[in-house]
Amino acid sequence: MKQKNYIAKGWLLTLALALAVVALGYIPTVKVFGLELGRVDVFSTLRVEPLSEEVVEYEADLERLEQELAMAEAAADTLQHVVPQRYEWVVSRTEYQPRRLSSDDVRPDSTLNIIPIEDFDTLATTRFERLIEKLANGESVRIAFMGDSFVEGDIVTVDLREELQTLFGGRGVGFVPCDIPYATVRKSIKRSSKGWSSYSIMKPKAAPEALRNSFFVSGYLSSGVAGANTRWQTTDAAKHIDSCTQARLLLISRDDSSVELTLSDTLKHTIAIEGDERLREIHIDAPYNSLAIKVLSGSVICYGVSMEGAGGVTVDNFSVRSNNGHAIFGTSATINRQANDMLNYDLVVLQYGLNIMLPNQRNFSKYRDQLRDMIAYVERCFPEAAVLVLGVSDRWIKSEEAGGYVPIGSVDALTSYQRAAADSCRVAFWNTSRAMANYGGIRGFVANGWAAGDYTHINYAGGRRIAHQLAAALRQPVYELLKSREEAAARQQAELLIFEQQRQQRLNNHIEAISTIVPPISSLQTTTSLSE
Repeated sequence: MKQKNYIAKGWLLTLALALAVVALGYIPTVKVFGLELGRVDVFSTLRVEPLSEEVVEYEADLERLEQELAMAEAAADTLQHVVPQRYEWVVSRTEYQPRRLSSDDVRPDSTLNIIPIEDFDTLATTRFERLIEKLANGESVRIAFMGDSFVEGDIVTVDLREELQTLFGGRGVGFVPCDIPYATVRKSIKRSSKGWSSYSIMKPKAAPEALRNSFFVSGYLSSGVAGANTRWQTTDAAKHIDSCTQARLLLISRDDSSVELTLSDTLKHTIAIEGDERLREIHIDAPYNSLAIKVLSGSVICYGVSMEGAGGVTVDNFSVRSNNGHAIFGTSATINRQANDMLNYDLVVLQYGLNIMLPNQRNFSKYRDQLRDMIAYVERCFPEAAVLVLGVSDRWIKSEEAGGYVPIGSVDALTSYQRAAADSCRVAFWNTSRAMANYGGIRGFVANGWAAGDYTHINYAGGRRIAHQLAAALRQPVYELLKSREEAAARQQAELLIFEQQRQQRLNNHIEAISTIVPPISSLQTTTSLSE
């Protein structure tokens, strides 16, 4: 009997199915029973869209920075019209009770090899010391964590935030952009948006001319007209972020507009915004687990929202992939300063340098000078904030000769230049690679599944270890301050006790001396009665 050729038929069937699927991609959108069926594109996830432009390298222009800030300050002093910069929607206010901390509350893990933060400031009371005092006093503290793809998706910051909020109070995930012009994953927040034209500071020429000088340090902005909307949903990916009691939307409305806000998918509120060039804040007081904004009329530039509590610690993740830190020179100093006036930053962390290392490179003087300019820029935009420079993380590269991955050979060199920049600018520094060495460096991270196989990028598990080390470095000086206060109070109490004992002894001595000269009243009374 002649055998049938099932293999040939199978291949023909596969080819027919493939042709049918491809053909579906050419069928236009149609409606069937009221449902809109779109074109099928099975290759969309494999297709690489051409880049519209090269990533821009920014150069520092501190003279322009000073001029821009001077003009902004002069304009603020001579405004001919009164237009609100802050709009409020108060449903219910949450009164925050600062925590009364003892040294035992923040005592670091004694088994941890803590890499200390070096503060190079020479003032009598440094900005970093003021930050530590605020933490020790239970006051509200806001941290801007600026970085590259190393902390993208809230890596490191999600766990740093959790540890600090557990110790010092606070709620919420902090600042979240309105929209980002590419796909990204962030487990600490859910976001859905549509109708916006969104732009990255790394590709400013993709944005309209009128928006190119409007970037905030978040690195992203979104422009939308009627219908544009975004919804942010809290998650339980970490402690203290599943619900919030305050929200602060940052936007610009150059012409009159109106927006609709929705809390927890139920409570709605409409705000009419008068046209003005300045940055605006919509401040919301209410318990919620989701927040949505929808443009009803006009045009709005939306930066994002800070989802937070009424006090405690707030940590904002400002990660921008492919950014070595230079992108801050492309941000608007005016918008940065206006945002700082609203949010009041106490600490700005600069985490950069991972992408500039070359194998066995030793000289990073150009980057050191650029980092100095970055620090100067930050200090002018956020004048009350302490600045903390993080040394570059550990990294290995693939070697054909070695047949595997080997140390890149430039981590220590770049770290020394970053430390030198912090020293010369009198700001703080923390050695990230030394902290990673406590776990075996990037090799140990990869072996434990805490980093990707590229021996460069950590994952959330790796970020948790670095966050734990950094949190310990921050809590150590808080512990020492509280301990010194307690010891001073104990000494004062002991001195008061000794003083009181000495005073009582002097009084007793005085009474005894008098009694030897003047007979007791009882004896005088007896003598008097006998004479009578």
